[in-house]
Amino acid sequence: MNASLRFLVVAPQGLGDALEATPIVRSLRGAYPHARIDVAVLRPGPLALFRGLPRYVDETIYLPFWERGALAFAMAVARNRRGRRYEAAFLAYPAADWKYHALLRAFPAARRFAHDHAQSGPGKRRNPIQLVEVRCVANVERNRDLLRAAGIAPDSDDGYLVPDTWRDGARPRSGITLHVGSVTHDGLAAKRWPLQSFIDLASRLVADGEMVSIVVGADEREESLRLCAAVPDVTPFEGPLEAVARHLSSRRLVVANDNGMGHLAAGVGTPTIAIFGPTPVEFAPFAANALALRPSDCPACFDVRRPIVRCVRNIDFACLKAVTPELVHTRARQVLAKDTSGTRAP
Repeated sequence: MNASLRFLVVAPQGLGDALEATPIVRSLRGAYPHARIDVAVLRPGPLALFRGLPRYVDETIYLPFWERGALAFAMAVARNRRGRRYEAAFLAYPAADWKYHALLRAFPAARRFAHDHAQSGPGKRRNPIQLVEVRCVANVERNRDLLRAAGIAPDSDDGYLVPDTWRDGARPRSGITLHVGSVTHDGLAAKRWPLQSFIDLASRLVADGEMVSIVVGADEREESLRLCAAVPDVTPFEGPLEAVARHLSSRRLVVANDNGMGHLAAGVGTPTIAIFGPTPVEFAPFAANALALRPSDCPACFDVRRPIVRCVRNIDFACLKAVTPELVHTRARQVLAKDTSGTRAP
């Protein structure tokens, strides 16, 4: 009965935001088991994520803007929109830029849904989009609001969808992993906890007798290697996304900035401490085993409608400095004390 229905989810941001969009496809599949569900992505990480979910996603449409440039992106959009017609299309949060709304309009759909960021942008009156209020709730719930606006009841399952092969279920959990990076474009490197704070934390954990590793990525290679040099007992780990996910799934704890690795760790079931500063905690990993640390009273200054991250009070992101190595170490010991056996979390 639902075989003729087609839905599109546009998830144009990075890995963390793509994971926050997975409850949309899970809810659509639950409500319409036989419908066709496509997902459009712009980055390799989300491409690997959604391609690894064949029970939920029929096709992952790759529109390679960041890796191949605007011309390749435009050609990919033109090629992939042909012959498609969707019952409804959803633009996952936090795609505030009008260009993402234009991308949503590029795909033929009877109805389109996106969040109301109070931005006009070119062509707003053509191919209208139903705008949904941005509530002060977790980003996953904001994405579920798109479904509610379409008259589709979202599921109540907690957590993200991740491919089964991204979990290492063969070994008991052991050790702790750190990730010191975040994306760097548009000033987003400001979300990073100071490297010296990570070094101090790693030293404390090693002194506790913990096996500590660090995930090394292209955007934070120099900083990761500096930490390893400062704390020689820390082991670097590097590999493709699936291997990184499996590594994170085998750990007792992951400590990361506000980034995709924190969301991925929570998604594969690992207890996670996410360090927040300029970003509001609505962006925190959506999982019962994830803790967002933001002890500062300073209002979060990251706004998805602004292209550049800056400290609006000009106090050099004091919110991040309020997260001390002592505080993170204390929280880490509390999390580890809940699972002293090294067994895998349910």
